[in-house]
Amino acid sequence: MESKFAKIDGINIHYREKGDGPVLVLLHPSPRSSKMMEPLMHLLADQFTVIAPDTPGYGFSSPLPERANSLYDYVPYLRKLFTQITGKPIILYGNATGAQLAIAYSLLHSENIQHLYLDNAAHFDEAECTVLLESYFPDFAPQADGSHLPVIWQHVCESCLYFPWYAKQEQNRIAAQLPAAAAIQAIVNDYIAAGENYADAYTAAFKHERAEKVQQLKCNATIFEWQGSPLLKHIQKLLSYPLPQNIKKAVTPVNNKERYEAMKKEMALSLNKKA
Repeated sequence: MESKFAKIDGINIHYREKGDGPVLVLLHPSPRSSKMMEPLMHLLADQFTVIAPDTPGYGFSSPLPERANSLYDYVPYLRKLFTQITGKPIILYGNATGAQLAIAYSLLHSENIQHLYLDNAAHFDEAECTVLLESYFPDFAPQADGSHLPVIWQHVCESCLYFPWYAKQEQNRIAAQLPAAAAIQAIVNDYIAAGENYADAYTAAFKHERAEKVQQLKCNATIFEWQGSPLLKHIQKLLSYPLPQNIKKAVTPVNNKERYEAMKKEMALSLNKKA
């Protein structure tokens, strides 16, 4: 696994790279970083050159010169990064915020996409989105006494158990118990790295998470219906909309290891396809 930086329009974009073959780019959720993509990168590296960038403002990547108003503010930087890495069409995968960013990228640069894979891509209607945006993003501005740190830890714990995290009713439970402390620490670390503007891409993704965006895609695309997703009912809502023939669904199992293997099998199908 190599850790690299590219200078794009005056900002540093960090990315991880592993493997050899056609370029497959993985876009991470917010406020995470490409670090969380490492297990999938290791799995895919025998067939692909796997690239996982940190979205500007997350992980080790510099923030945008001006705070983003939409996901489309990130696209020019990704376009120049991908062009710098390879001049050929890429296979693009996005998870959650990364899925919405991948959709935004593909809507502007469909000619650059060999195949698009969407994981934890969902649909939220206007009313749902309004409620989420009002309640989902606490203020984690650093405090001199460090009191923001246990608040972040508690928030991550609640997010691991409920979606949305603030609606702590049994019908909103997404896990029976918390993950290991080390897994919680990894998420907390990403919040801290992103800083007080951690919600920028996250907020933009919720605003973009509409079936109409997916319906406009011109490239070949696969939507993963992960049976263990905390967003499953919202993924299924997206899939209930009429989608064009260039978009298909692939069901992936609850278990993460089995899920990744199923995703790898699907992604292998794109090796001999062209957009």
